[in-house]
Amino acid sequence: MSCNPSDDGEGDSHKNLVPQMLDNTTVNMNNAQHDAGRAGPSPGVGKTFVVDPEVMAQWSSGHGGTSENGVRDGKSRSTNAAGNEKVDAKGNSAEKFPADQDHLAPGDSAEVGVASVKKKSRKKKSKSKRGLAAPTGFEEFYVDAPLTPAEFDEEKGLYDPRIETAIQRYCARRNLDSKRKDVFDKYLSLGGISSGPKQFSGGLDAKDLSDMNAAEIALMKATHFVDVDKWGPEEAYQVDFEGCVKSFFSSRVPEIYDLSGVDCVQQVKSKTNVVRNFLNYLLHHEVCPEYQAQVHAAKAVCDKTDNELPRVTRARSYFPGDFQTACSEIFGGAYRGTSGQNVGWAIDVEGFAGMSPELAKQTFKVGMATHVPDEMAKAYMEQGEALSITTTKAYNAGLEVTELVRASDEVKRFYERHPAAKGLKSLGRLITKSWIPPYRLQEDLTEEEKKLAETNPAGVVETHSFLVEDYVLETCFVGMKFEATIREMSFGLKFFDTTHGVFCSFYTLLPNELMIGWRVPEAEPLPYRGKNDATVAMEDDFDDVEEDMDEKADFQQEEHNDTKDAEEGKEEESAKTVPSIKVSEAWKVER
Repeated sequence: MSCNPSDDGEGDSHKNLVPQMLDNTTVNMNNAQHDAGRAGPSPGVGKTFVVDPEVMAQWSSGHGGTSENGVRDGKSRSTNAAGNEKVDAKGNSAEKFPADQDHLAPGDSAEVGVASVKKKSRKKKSKSKRGLAAPTGFEEFYVDAPLTPAEFDEEKGLYDPRIETAIQRYCARRNLDSKRKDVFDKYLSLGGISSGPKQFSGGLDAKDLSDMNAAEIALMKATHFVDVDKWGPEEAYQVDFEGCVKSFFSSRVPEIYDLSGVDCVQQVKSKTNVVRNFLNYLLHHEVCPEYQAQVHAAKAVCDKTDNELPRVTRARSYFPGDFQTACSEIFGGAYRGTSGQNVGWAIDVEGFAGMSPELAKQTFKVGMATHVPDEMAKAYMEQGEALSITTTKAYNAGLEVTELVRASDEVKRFYERHPAAKGLKSLGRLITKSWIPPYRLQEDLTEEEKKLAETNPAGVVETHSFLVEDYVLETCFVGMKFEATIREMSFGLKFFDTTHGVFCSFYTLLPNELMIGWRVPEAEPLPYRGKNDATVAMEDDFDDVEEDMDEKADFQQEEHNDTKDAEEGKEEESAKTVPSIKVSEAWKVER
């Protein structure tokens, strides 16, 4: 910076003062010279003054900031009697400025404190200006704007390639964060839609986008594609919106996401909201009007998932229940001998449901006294006295809930008041029927079973009744499916002690899950690549090292054997040279 120096030699001081003042700093001018002919220490340290407007005007004129008529940046400013502009440190018009600095002694320096000088603070942009508060399209009551006739005609031509274009435009109109995008991609992959970055596009800039319409922009930014092999005849691939949604929420979501937290309901709704929002988009834009009934059925599955999947998640953690665990402990089931007090490793296992033998007997006896019929109780007592209670049958079975019998008021009062039931949970009944899981392999059948299967393709429907705690029944619902190990006792009691899976009422397993990530094998296998010279030489070196080590070990073993033989020979020779000493029997007696 430069400044027009005054005639009295004060230009050097002004040159240092003005730029530092504009930098909004406090300057200690201990070594400044107020007078051109005087230098020395500064006894006036600590005095504060405000910059003379004449100095400001001179500095401004030296930098071309103010014209002769006092106009700066197109705005008129007031000037003092000397023609200098009256401005404050912010550049605003000032009412009063000190005319001079006569109160400072010659040679004194001063600590200049310009309190009125402030930098403009850079205000942080609000979320709305940064785009963070913009609608995501997944709000509870969000709907797409009505289509104009021009937009309708445009989209009618766009959706000729059907679902691929619809997905691309949907992603362009929704603010998908990382979690929503993860759910959306996994849902599409189950339906045969590939997702991933578009390669070899070279990137897009503003100039390229300015020359494209909405359809072209969506195509260039697309990351979801229908594979070429799926553009074949309709007979090869079946369009099933409802089946894909059922399989996704009943099979894929419980498998790949952890829903066991306290916010299970919110987690499930956040995932169903993504799929439901996409289905609403398809309906609103009439992407596939001939499949409109399927899309509505798929939306109904999303609503059912919000109700069933959280309950299935809780039931999975509650099963088999206290009474079933007690039976397993007493009659040699899966939980026999696995209580925390008997097995040290079980103490640190989170969620372990073992039960001590004493508590198991108490739970079993109270449950038998309150729920089983008299015939079963009598058979149990007779066989118990004869020590003839056995497990007659144990098998895995798929079960579907048909009825829930909650604990009656009488049973609840018994568990609350009777001393033997202190600390126990009241029991109800879980009524089920047989169900064949879709993932189960078909069993080999005898000739009679094959004939029976031909007459009854659905198989023999068998009903089961289990005693289950009331708090477990709260998580169950009619239609819920699960697979368990059932054990039948000789006195007529049935219980299950191991559950292999709990599923929603619409549980569906599609073969699409097996095709995720599958690649078409090569027509011919890749040729065998032989070892290069470097690899062969390195392997030869290793072989030489192994041979040397083996030779060294053999040599050491031979030396050891020779040394051992020599020592044994010396011992034999020394034994021959020592005379034998015979001691009389009399001497032995005397000793």
